[in-house]
Amino acid sequence: MLQTISIAAPAYNEGENISQLVEGWLAYLQTRFRPEDFEIVICNDGSRDNTWELLSGLARAHPSVKPCQHTINQGAAAALTTAIGRTTKSWVLLLDADGQYPIENLELFGRELEREPAAAFIGYRPHKVDSAFARFGSWASGACCNFFHGTRYRDFNCALKLVEGALLRDLFLEAKGLNYSTEISSKILERGVAMREVEVTHRARAKGRSSRTLLRGSLHRFFFVAYIGFRQGLLKWGLLQRRPYPPS
Repeated sequence: MLQTISIAAPAYNEGENISQLVEGWLAYLQTRFRPEDFEIVICNDGSRDNTWELLSGLARAHPSVKPCQHTINQGAAAALTTAIGRTTKSWVLLLDADGQYPIENLELFGRELEREPAAAFIGYRPHKVDSAFARFGSWASGACCNFFHGTRYRDFNCALKLVEGALLRDLFLEAKGLNYSTEISSKILERGVAMREVEVTHRARAKGRSSRTLLRGSLHRFFFVAYIGFRQGLLKWGLLQRRPYPPS
């Protein structure tokens, strides 16, 4: 049922990793899709290293690699929003450019889609390799977001998602920093779409380092989750319009 697929990802200072990562994605996709049925859209978010040069070289060698860039760093969420807007295929797989989610997870999503069709799937990481503090922050913010939405997702903040392209490209995404995975989950649920959970593989970053800072990241997460709660209250009280998917 996955006849065409777009990979969408943000990238910032991933020069150590990006060539090997994208070549691995290509090797996987080329064995499962015709060349015209897949694309890899990566937005370079104002990297200060050679990430853009490497992506440009990959695009020259492989027409299915379609990089775009922000000349000034705007944040991972803004970069992913730009990448999503450049996708064209019927399904979009959201990935990070740090290699923590193997491309082979697409196989797991595909099996679940064949078993029971849905418009959106979210990964569930039974074995997260993040720090204890990061795991606690993800659990706490996920619990709050589940409360706001009346849901019980085990990994509300998981960045790995498979979403119908038409739905994902129609979302109004506002985040700029590292809270994009939380926002996308929330905005999909706002459209009346129940995400299906799929157990996925999560592994340690092989090269490079995360751009997240402990104190600032925690503060941003707190305020963003508070915003989601406030927004859901406005929707519940009828002070904001709901936009169902698909449109009625």
